[in-house]
Amino acid sequence: MRTHITPRERQRIRNRKRRQQVKRQLYLCGLLVTLLVVLVATYNSKAAEKKKAAAEAAKTEQKEQVSGDAAKKMEESALGTVADNETPKQRLKRVKEQARQSGYPEDITALLKKNKETVDFVEHFVENKNTPPAKTVADKLKKGEIPQYLQWDERWGHASYGTGYIATCGCGPTAMSMVIAGLTGDTSVTPVKVARYSEKNGYIDENNNTYWALMSEGGKHWGIKSSGGDTSEDFIAKELKAGHPIICSVGPGDFTKKGHFIVLTKYKNGKVKVNDPFSQKNSDKLWTYAKIKDQIKSLWVYKKD
Repeated sequence: MRTHITPRERQRIRNRKRRQQVKRQLYLCGLLVTLLVVLVATYNSKAAEKKKAAAEAAKTEQKEQVSGDAAKKMEESALGTVADNETPKQRLKRVKEQARQSGYPEDITALLKKNKETVDFVEHFVENKNTPPAKTVADKLKKGEIPQYLQWDERWGHASYGTGYIATCGCGPTAMSMVIAGLTGDTSVTPVKVARYSEKNGYIDENNNTYWALMSEGGKHWGIKSSGGDTSEDFIAKELKAGHPIICSVGPGDFTKKGHFIVLTKYKNGKVKVNDPFSQKNSDKLWTYAKIKDQIKSLWVYKKD
């Protein structure tokens, strides 16, 4: 027996199915929206956690850096390497303490007492001591003009001389270097080169003192003739005006407490230009002959052979 469905009933069934289908679609949409919201929330939460963790890590790193910097600054201060806003006196005191704590050789530390100008050299002695000394004194030299060199120049002062250093006991080789390089124009004649020649030929004694023989004989190796002379003002003035530099061995006085070599380079109106291997201050001024004459123990005049 077949059931007859009227058109109206059929329409109601279709409408009911359509509503059920819409409900299922709305339910699925709601489920998808909810899932999406959960995923977005989870992502944001994790991103926030990562951001927070990164911020914390950066903060911790910054604290450690600040702490490390502070510790480093304290350590450097203790070792004497922080020199902000120092007076010359404070710097000298700091470098002395640095030398003491670092166990510098006694003769290097003693430079500070002998001449405050050496503070740069002493301060950087450790970092420079293993650096090869300069092979030349300059890019070029004006032949006949005697240059000014300091034995504690960082370019060569840390090099050995005997059992000491050129900075501490190399006034002889440094003086000869000035004369030879100036008269020949040879930029390779450094204090180190002359020091090695002196050692090789026995011109240095067991106490690292340079024999006078280096002054009288050493120049021959580079084509320089040496001769003696008297210490009168007339003689010195004549030789210097002729372009002949003079190395003097001087005793206790303005240049040394024991013994030292200096170079006389010019003379004018009773004033002598002195190149002191141990003092820039002494080298920057003119000296009256009367002031230095009694300090001269011997002298050697040089000219190109």
